[in-house]
Amino acid sequence: MASQGYRDWIRAGRPYTLIRPARAVQAALLKHGITVWDFPDEGHQKAEPPEDHTPYSTTGFPGQNQRWNARGLDIMPRSDSKAHRKENADIARQMIRDRDAGVPGAMWIKYINWTDEDGACRQERWTSRSNQFQRTTRSSTDSGHVHVSGRSDADNDARADGYDPLARMRGMTGDDMNLGDRITIPLYEAPDGVPLPTGPETLDVATILGGAHRRAYIAMHLAQQARDEARAASVADAQRDQAAIAAIQALTAIIQAGGGTVDTAPILAEIRAVREETHAEVTRLQEEINALKAQNETLATALAAANKD
Repeated sequence: MASQGYRDWIRAGRPYTLIRPARAVQAALLKHGITVWDFPDEGHQKAEPPEDHTPYSTTGFPGQNQRWNARGLDIMPRSDSKAHRKENADIARQMIRDRDAGVPGAMWIKYINWTDEDGACRQERWTSRSNQFQRTTRSSTDSGHVHVSGRSDADNDARADGYDPLARMRGMTGDDMNLGDRITIPLYEAPDGVPLPTGPETLDVATILGGAHRRAYIAMHLAQQARDEARAASVADAQRDQAAIAAIQALTAIIQAGGGTVDTAPILAEIRAVREETHAEVTRLQEEINALKAQNETLATALAAANKD
C-alpha cells in the first residue's frame, strides 16, 4: 500500500525539486555522457517507507526531509561491459574518498550504494551524530549502479557547484578541468555524432548519449525547469496578493480611523484580475510540463526498446 506521503504528493500535483548539490553532480556527470537518473519510478513512489528519490521521503538525516525536495541520484554505467562497470565503481570510490576526506563538494552525501567489478554490492553510510566523517559499511541489494542520497540539511548547499567526481578521478582538477570545460561543446547544443572531448578519451555522443536517450534527457531537464518556473510563479503570485491585501487593509484602517471611508472593491477586483492573468501563465507552464513528461515517457519507452535490440 502506498504511503500517506505519496497520497499527499498526488493531491498536491506531484511537486518535485531535486536539491541543489544533487543537481550539480548530475550536471557534471552528464557532461561526460554518464546517465544519471533522479525522478522516482512507480516502485520508488509507492514504497513504504518512501526514500530519498521521492520528494516526500521519511528517511531523512540528520533531520526530517523538506517536502517537496528529492535527494537521490542513480549513476548508471555506460554499458554492462567490464570496463564500464569498473568506471562506475571507480566513480563511487572517488566520491567515497572525497566524503571521507571532507571535500566540500561531497559533504552533502548521506550514503552511497555501489557495486564493484565482481558484483559485490555495499552501502557506505555517514550518519554518525557525533562524527560527520565516521563511515559505516554494510551490504546492499541496490546493485548495478551507484546510488547517492543526500542529507536533509543540504538542500541549498552550494559547495557541490563545480564538483565533478569523474574529473577528479581522472586528475582533471583546477585549471585542467576548467580548460576541459572551455573546449567541450555544450551537451545540449552539440548534434548527435559530434565527438566531445572529455579528458584522456573522446566519447561519441551518438553512441553514448545519442538518439532517443539524448532527447529523453533533454526533455527531462526541460520539464524540471518548467516545474521550477511554475512553482516560483505560483509562490510569487501568492506573496504579491498577500502583501497587496495587507497594504489595502492597513490603508483602510487609517482612513476609517480618521472618520473617512474607502471603497476597496475596485482595488480587490484589479488584484483578482492580475491573479487570474498570472494563474493563466502558471496553467500554461503546467501544460508544458505535462507535454514534456509525455515526450519523456515516449522517448524512454523507445530507449528501452532500443536497448533490448
